[in-house]
Amino acid sequence: MRNKILFIGLCVLLVACNADKPEMEVTLHECAPMPLPRASATCFVVGNEAYVFGGRDKQDNLRHDLWKYDTATDTWDSIGEAPMIDRVNPTSCVKDGKVYVGLGFNGKHGKDSSYLKDWWEYTPATNAWKKLADYPNHYTDDATSFVGEDALYVGYGFCWNYRRDMFRYDIAKDRWDSIDVEVGMHEYPLRSFGGTGCTCNGRHFMGTGFYRFSLDWWAEFDGTHWHERTPVPGKTRTLAASAATDGFVYVSGGVHYGSVTTTGEVLKDIHRYNPQKDEWTYVAVLKEGLMNHVSFTVGKRVYVGLGENQDEQINDKLYYFEE
Repeated sequence: MRNKILFIGLCVLLVACNADKPEMEVTLHECAPMPLPRASATCFVVGNEAYVFGGRDKQDNLRHDLWKYDTATDTWDSIGEAPMIDRVNPTSCVKDGKVYVGLGFNGKHGKDSSYLKDWWEYTPATNAWKKLADYPNHYTDDATSFVGEDALYVGYGFCWNYRRDMFRYDIAKDRWDSIDVEVGMHEYPLRSFGGTGCTCNGRHFMGTGFYRFSLDWWAEFDGTHWHERTPVPGKTRTLAASAATDGFVYVSGGVHYGSVTTTGEVLKDIHRYNPQKDEWTYVAVLKEGLMNHVSFTVGKRVYVGLGENQDEQINDKLYYFEE
């Protein structure tokens, strides 16, 4: 009996150890550090160039500057300041070579106006900015955006409370329309803040976040309704990052909270989601845990970095791996 108990204990230990090891680990390559690193920024890709906008720097100053990272030459360049105020947690997306960016929070608690509604069009080819119609409400802190065939979808932002608002932005008409997703108070998906999502081959996915504790939900949005998908594996998380190639979605890092009173554990795992099979694979481990970071893809390369670590220190490093 004693030997059987020891054997079972050994098996449990081995399973626990294997749970921390990727199923098909990829090789991480370190890129040139960002000259003025930040956390809680947004990023977008046009061609082979990635852009980082807003966020806060190592001195905890909020920013409204724009930086370009050239993936071909591994170099960073400052593009200057955008014609909007400083902010953290803005959102952005790209459609037909134009960037749509805005929203976020400017750090002044106590006012609805601190949750920013401005929405802009940016053209990288000419470095031109154009003010667009404001977002319909103030639930704009860390909202998620998707790119559709002829419209953009934005929602799930935060303002004093957790909501599940979704809006459709008509690019041609410069108009926002509310989407009635018909989700009850306690129905799926959960109200939450700090989730992450992106578009993969025309399909929109989102999940994780925080509502009393960190979450692992994962769902597909078809433009009017949410559809439950396999939860993100590993520990529940919020303030993670996601990015998509032609075939997969990658979710990285974030912070795990067991409840509102627990100290968060910053995570360093990267998981790959296969939309065709509704399956997850654990593919990589970051050199340190990251939250409030960025992730983007160029071709078959997946980039992850910036953000902040367990000690809330701003990270200047960017990494990539080949799919």
